[in-house]
Amino acid sequence: MRKIQMYLLPITFFCIIFGGLVIHTMTVDRKQSEMENRPLETANLSPSSQEIFSGAWSKQVESYISDQFPARDTWMRNYVHFQRAIGKTYLNDKYAVDDTSGWIISKPAPAKSDEELAAFANDLRKLSEGLAEKEIPFTFYSLPAKATYSREPSPNYMPEDAGIANNERLHKLVTAAGVDNIRLYDEMKTDFSAEQYFFKTDHHWTMRGAYTGYEALIKTMSERLGEAIQPIPYKEDNAYCLPNKFAGSWNKILYMTVNNHDQICYNESPSFATQFTIYDGTIEGGVTAPYEAVYGRAKKMSVDTVVNYADAYSRDFAELTIVNEDYDSDKHIVVIKDSYFNAIQFHVASHFKKLTILDLRYLEKDIIPYLQNLHPDCVVLAYNDRNLKLMPE
Repeated sequence: MRKIQMYLLPITFFCIIFGGLVIHTMTVDRKQSEMENRPLETANLSPSSQEIFSGAWSKQVESYISDQFPARDTWMRNYVHFQRAIGKTYLNDKYAVDDTSGWIISKPAPAKSDEELAAFANDLRKLSEGLAEKEIPFTFYSLPAKATYSREPSPNYMPEDAGIANNERLHKLVTAAGVDNIRLYDEMKTDFSAEQYFFKTDHHWTMRGAYTGYEALIKTMSERLGEAIQPIPYKEDNAYCLPNKFAGSWNKILYMTVNNHDQICYNESPSFATQFTIYDGTIEGGVTAPYEAVYGRAKKMSVDTVVNYADAYSRDFAELTIVNEDYDSDKHIVVIKDSYFNAIQFHVASHFKKLTILDLRYLEKDIIPYLQNLHPDCVVLAYNDRNLKLMPE
């Protein structure tokens, strides 16, 4: 009996290691984590000698085992449940959850360094000056982000978020650099409502928040263009929501453990489906796409399908060109954007003869010469106020 007890622990350990290795080998590797919205490490079976001796390969192996661990999502989901059970404030060191309301609140952001903010302001200055060489007006817009303005409900001991202060400091630096800029919150703050303007479980604004941002954007753009462009009014008759369950970006990081009532909603003119010619890329490229394939793909999905923000509005295109047959202004506008703009890109496009939308995360171009060659009437950079780099992450 003692011999059995003596060998039981190493035999059990060996069985666990060997069994885990067999299961790991038989499991098909995943390229992407749907929950974490990131690529997963894949096996590097032919490492170079440099990778081996530098230690880079051992780190790849460690990441590979972690990313491709059998039933990883189940383990991670259970880990989130465990964190909640022991009362941890920041789940996965990122978010606080209010179970009563279903709101997810991000961990407070620290104050950004002067150097980081100055670097972004300097990049904007270079962009503005490069466009000015061709007499192309440029305006930088910061859009109010959920993480900055939706801070409640949260524990009363949670530190104060520095997002608003970071944004205000940035705009002062941008102004000092001679760059035209708009803090869109200042144009929206009269009736600003975090509860109406942001999803509970996602980092984006809702359709109602996006629409208010669109109205403020068009108002300030029309002033700069010297044209009387009126935004399309928000009409309750045009508003409708999908019954689908929503996969909020923050809830996905928490493995969909937060119950909520978030819904994907729309408010768009019926003419949007017919008035645009949409090019995936440039007009010269000739690759066109129908409106319903670009915007609101979730409308065509089964009611049982769980949809995310990209399904609901638009995925991120490196370049999208929208030609409008029913415009208020014959101007060609270029918008450099992040995903916040996706919900309103066709609302903005409805006012101009041509709208080019660029996403620098995916566009492999030298941006200043490329913009100069487009010869637009105006360039707008519209980032949510948590994006503090010209090349957003």
